Amino acid sequence: MRLQLDLSTPTRQAMLEAWLVSHGVSKAQLAAHLGIHTSYVGKIIAGQRRPKVHIESLIKLGVPAELLPTPCDGQPGPKPKKEHVA
Repeated sequence: MRLQLDLSTPTRQAMLEAWLVSHGVSKAQLAAHLGIHTSYVGKIIAGQRRPKVHIESLIKLGVPAELLPTPCDGQPGPKPKKEHVA
């Protein structure tokens, strides 16, 4: 079996990481400006975390909004338990 890599449509995350590299910006630098840990910046870039306040700050720092995930301040957590009717 032969796998083929399609680079014709890069992901938002790949384009954002390429933008950071081309502009000489590291995740550590972004973290320092935002006052958060570098690993959290990685989660924002990956779209695993999307806090509105940090995404707005990244835009103010010059990161293109179209490369950032859509902000969402909803808290992840357990689903509410269903009540069982007996």
